[in-house]
Amino acid sequence: MSLPALKRRLAYLAEEAGRSGTRIFAVGGCVRDWLLGRDTVDIDLAVEGDPGPLARTALRLWGGGQEAHERFGTACLKLEDGLRLDFARTRAESYERPAALPKVRPAGIEDDLRRRDFTVNAMARPLTPMGLGELLDPFGGKADLEARRLRALHPRSFEDDPTRLFRAARYAARFGLAPDKETRSLIASAAERGLAGLLSRERVRQELLRTLEEEEASPAMALLKEWGLLGAFHPDFLWLPSTDMDSDPLLRLGVCALVMGARGEEFIRSLKLERALARDILLVLTMVQERKSPCKPLPALTRELLETHLKGLPETALEPLMLGGEDLKRLGLKPGREFSRLLGEAAEAQWRGEFETKIQALVWVKDALKKQSGRG
Repeated sequence: MSLPALKRRLAYLAEEAGRSGTRIFAVGGCVRDWLLGRDTVDIDLAVEGDPGPLARTALRLWGGGQEAHERFGTACLKLEDGLRLDFARTRAESYERPAALPKVRPAGIEDDLRRRDFTVNAMARPLTPMGLGELLDPFGGKADLEARRLRALHPRSFEDDPTRLFRAARYAARFGLAPDKETRSLIASAAERGLAGLLSRERVRQELLRTLEEEEASPAMALLKEWGLLGAFHPDFLWLPSTDMDSDPLLRLGVCALVMGARGEEFIRSLKLERALARDILLVLTMVQERKSPCKPLPALTRELLETHLKGLPETALEPLMLGGEDLKRLGLKPGREFSRLLGEAAEAQWRGEFETKIQALVWVKDALKKQSGRG
């Protein structure tokens, strides 16, 4: 969506907010991106009051779906034209202990900006019926952005929320920012104290996937390695720059598991992924280890990972096994240990490319039976 069209929508929301005496602001990443001259379809909106009525108005006018999170007073709209509007009540946050989820209370826009991670994300533009108002920049975020400097808002930033360590790497890599001296010191201290290890595996998984979603993940991964933070994903986690050849973050995740060898399964299980995703990646690891053609068609992700990262496989290696139990029964075999062993050997033979058609597979199994009887 063009910026003029977006501004018209935001101006309409400002009019709606004004009718109830509520102030609304564009905040965070979208303000940063506008200053950088970047288009964005993700708009964060901070409302000094209940954001619910404004979110419902936007949904009624422009269509789409909504997710609400009452604890934080937020509502996320994914509109039909691809625009994403995140409404949130302006709030202050406090942390009872490192890495805990914050306690929140309603507050004004100044406190809302103060709770954020870095100065470049602590800026706002008020929405007005005429468009976007003057920049609110209480912490010097614009100057830091112009100097390509990444600066944490306060000394406890990474202690309060260690996910900010991973965000620091992504922002630095994506926007060409360099942490200032104090922020580098805070990152080093957080890494030395193992603060990232206090995060739940669900939050670690989320940060890993967000990093893998970067257009190029290698620069951020290189920073995390430099800062001693890759081990938060898994003690044996290893990033190869060639992994960026895959643009799909799930393919990148699968490659990371493959690179880890025997520890790949432990890594995938530790992330508590959705069951289907974990199954598809674990199947890759199993097939690489066993080197057998599958019994049934492979999931798309599994197949793509194997095709991309196991060069030189015969064309039929990833196809379902051409021989089945019924074929063996027709040859006079009865189900049992030898029956299962022969099917397993057939799967290994198809993986190696010893037959490419059903007729060739039947010839192969007859030869195998002859050899077996000869040995007997």
